[in-house]
Amino acid sequence: MNIIELTEDNVEEYMEYLSEDVAENIGRTFYSGLVATDDLESPVGGIIWRYKNMLSDSDKESHIEWLQAEDQESFDGLFDKYDREVKQEGIVRSFFCLPAKTSQDLKKMLKERGFTVNLMEGDSITAKLSEIADISAFSKISISDAIMPLRSATQRGFSAAVSRTLVQGHYGTCEDLAYLPRLYFENDVSCYAEIDGQIVGMLLLHRTPSEQLEVVLMHVTGKESVKLLPQMIKQAVESAYESYEPDTRIIINRHDYASLALGERLFPRGFGIPVYEGERTEG
Repeated sequence: MNIIELTEDNVEEYMEYLSEDVAENIGRTFYSGLVATDDLESPVGGIIWRYKNMLSDSDKESHIEWLQAEDQESFDGLFDKYDREVKQEGIVRSFFCLPAKTSQDLKKMLKERGFTVNLMEGDSITAKLSEIADISAFSKISISDAIMPLRSATQRGFSAAVSRTLVQGHYGTCEDLAYLPRLYFENDVSCYAEIDGQIVGMLLLHRTPSEQLEVVLMHVTGKESVKLLPQMIKQAVESAYESYEPDTRIIINRHDYASLALGERLFPRGFGIPVYEGERTEG
């Protein structure tokens, strides 16, 4: 049994095992991953996690986003290494969220490692682009000249907007927002609101390797925020419809009040998949 640290240099070797959507995060700031291989160097397990609160005064956390283990030996090998890694980083708590359908065999092993395990509804919900475009409320929304596609923003303006957003404590689902290149976002579908020459709001979407569109940041400030946010959403939906197939999946992670409200408005009948969630205290 070998435990190998995943890097940008070796991740392609394990792409088929991990899937492209999982593997694309390797190399991002605050992301780490391991893979377990057998004597024939074939993968028999893996784990990918992201660190949270690494640049703040809050307790440092680790969030396990993907986990597979074909047997107890590969699971133990992965977590022996994981435990050393999070201890070195000064992590206070570890969390996990895994699809219930594919994680049945991991429950007992996670409990033995000190995690609580609870069956919950997942935060992420999805819908087809065509379903969102058909929402009747959009017919009542007019897009003002303040709303523009991200491709129209200058690099300086975009960087300044990201900095202001982070100062205000907003980073969407991307703890590493400050480090992500602009091309990480779908520049034709993502959009922003500009008032008096300053970007006051952004709706940023990321196109995954599997051709899904994921909302990663939604934030507007100022007196006009209530009006501008629906306009940005409509702009993004219309732009997506020009470039993507109607059955393209749109993903929203309901991580805060704004995304929860958006999810209820766009996906009134939407539910997250069943997941196992849990946590443990480190140290």
